[in-house]
Amino acid sequence: MRESAPRDEAQEQADRPAESRRRGTAAGAVRPGAPAARRGGLRIYKPGQGTYVRWGSAAGAAAVLFGLADFVYDQLAWFSDWVRFLVPVVLLVVLGYVVFWLIGQHRDTVDFMIHTEGEMKKVNWSTRREVLGATKVVIVTVLALGAILFVVDGLFMFFFEAIGVLRIGMIARLLGTPAE
Repeated sequence: MRESAPRDEAQEQADRPAESRRRGTAAGAVRPGAPAARRGGLRIYKPGQGTYVRWGSAAGAAAVLFGLADFVYDQLAWFSDWVRFLVPVVLLVVLGYVVFWLIGQHRDTVDFMIHTEGEMKKVNWSTRREVLGATKVVIVTVLALGAILFVVDGLFMFFFEAIGVLRIGMIARLLGTPAE
């Protein structure tokens, strides 16, 4: 059996994870006096990051949950009042915690929201002048297409009435002659 060469201090420090090198502790060791890591409960994963996306998602989820609770409340009209009130409240509490868990604690979802907010900050948003110009173009285009389709539809109606497929009296109304 071959004996391994003794390792020097620099080599051992290079092998430790970067986080433990910064703290001056061995890999996996807990610093004296450091608070114990909490698991579960109401602790937020990566607080302060992705706050706009998280709050927006929470507001959307709350709107859906309150709509669902109202729907359940209406569907339980034939139960007693306390059951009719209690079931939607329990549903709100349970699903509210699920939403909190997804938005605040589930690592994959939170990381996705943080990255989404980071990407949204990179977007080159249009100026007010550009938005107003594009809106005017859309409105003029819609009105022009509406006018063109109105004329084409009138021509088709006139043509089909002239060949006898339609009997709406359009030619008579336009020419002022009595309809047949």
